[in-house]
Amino acid sequence: MLARAVKVLAWIWLFAVCAVILVASASPWSQGGFAALWKLVGQDLVMNGVFVGLTLAPALFLATLARGIHEKHRGKILRSSAALVVSLTAVTLIILVPVRLAKNETQQAQQAGKAREYEAQSIRVKDQSATLYQYNADVIRPSLGPVGTVGIPESIQIGDAITVNGHTLRAQHILVKEILSDINYDGHALGKAGETQCVIVESLKNLPDADQNDTRDRLWIVVEKCVPIAAATR
Repeated sequence: MLARAVKVLAWIWLFAVCAVILVASASPWSQGGFAALWKLVGQDLVMNGVFVGLTLAPALFLATLARGIHEKHRGKILRSSAALVVSLTAVTLIILVPVRLAKNETQQAQQAGKAREYEAQSIRVKDQSATLYQYNADVIRPSLGPVGTVGIPESIQIGDAITVNGHTLRAQHILVKEILSDINYDGHALGKAGETQCVIVESLKNLPDADQNDTRDRLWIVVEKCVPIAAATR
């Protein structure tokens, strides 16, 4: 009885995957025939073949498991069960990773237009809301975090040298972000309408999100509440 149920699951999985493939292929085929379908899958034929194989694999391992149960073959049952778990995990990742990436892209697109960004010549810091941050690219113990706030003046302009706890940053770029409407990303509030935030760096390469693979020592100042005084002339 159990063997028959597992075999039925194998057939259901096989037909479900084939149905999904046919439905996904129907639209490009109806619009441009084989040429349109080939344009969709042919550019990355190997990877698409691997994906199809991985999605079909659980049906094969379910069928093998059904035979093992029918034959009461302990080794075949264990091997096919392990392979089934691995294949189902792979299918889950194939489904979830693109969905997650698509969700992130959608959220980023939704946030576009909710802020106005430009460079300023000078700004004023409100409510002592400026903090110097450092990324220390030490080979043994790299670190990332705040350096401090003491030493950051209330007014900052291009060319100023700012020293906090022995770390000096020369302001060459003052990037301003004016929040036009509430910005939320992945469930976290990044800014509220009416707020103005600033980031001050010596080089645009030193921005905290400029390059995640960049392992240089970097300094930057984040001003949570800033008032632009003059826009940059360059």
